[in-house]
Amino acid sequence: MSRQPNVRTHTVIDPRTMGRPVHLLGSFAHQLRDDFADFLRARINRRYKASFQIDAISFVAAPADSQRWLSYAADDGRIHFAIERPLLLCLLRYRYGSVMPEITATTDSPAAPLAATIDEPETATEERLGTMLGQQLVELAVRRIESVQRAPVEAPAAVTFAEASLQGANDGEWLLRLTLSETRCNVSGELLLKISAVWMNRLLQALAPNRERQRQRPATKPFPARLQLTLQARLLEKEVPLATLLDLRLGDVLPISVGDADVLIGDSRLFTASVAEHHGKLCLTSLADVD
Repeated sequence: MSRQPNVRTHTVIDPRTMGRPVHLLGSFAHQLRDDFADFLRARINRRYKASFQIDAISFVAAPADSQRWLSYAADDGRIHFAIERPLLLCLLRYRYGSVMPEITATTDSPAAPLAATIDEPETATEERLGTMLGQQLVELAVRRIESVQRAPVEAPAAVTFAEASLQGANDGEWLLRLTLSETRCNVSGELLLKISAVWMNRLLQALAPNRERQRQRPATKPFPARLQLTLQARLLEKEVPLATLLDLRLGDVLPISVGDADVLIGDSRLFTASVAEHHGKLCLTSLADVD
């Protein structure tokens, strides 16, 4: 009877996540979900009497793919957008008033008229709607990232359409995946935003805890200027006979003369200095190194 070998499974760590606050991306994704939900409610559902809703959202390092992306430039980075065609066609019908009676009348079998159009070639109207929708959602994502940054943004990044092309994943890119559904047209699908390394670096730096940002911030002063030391000034020493010391009474005066003072750090004598009076205070001046 053969024994099965003990097999241990190991979690593979993505090097893109090491040392970065990726565990905070979940809360950011929920903020962005609220932004998108407000957009759907105010700009689409209320205007066209539609019922688009967000069912799920996730944020992961972008895998390699052959997806056709609409690309948008914002500052020196890019954000790419893609939406599954059934969702876009449903939105197209609502927007241009072409939701068929059999779709609006019942939800029992509303998908047949829509499914018949999915295999048809893409129209220029459909392409323009996808480009406009992508720009609106990319602008929401950019504004949300800028709102997380603690430093004030001097000028919000302008989002412009760049190109539509097939593109795989590049290093540092992350994928925001939203699952949407619309009950009247009985359709569901995914809406994707692929965020470039430039914007992800901004986001992760903004999400980093204060201590991490302070550790990454270069020192404004050199180390010797930031090192605090305590200086002690020994103003004078006077030798007196023991008999004189024992004979001292209250009110007696010891004649002294103040010469150069010794400046010490701990028990180490480093400088000599002259003692001067300034506005009733004794000050050290003319510091000189001790040979």
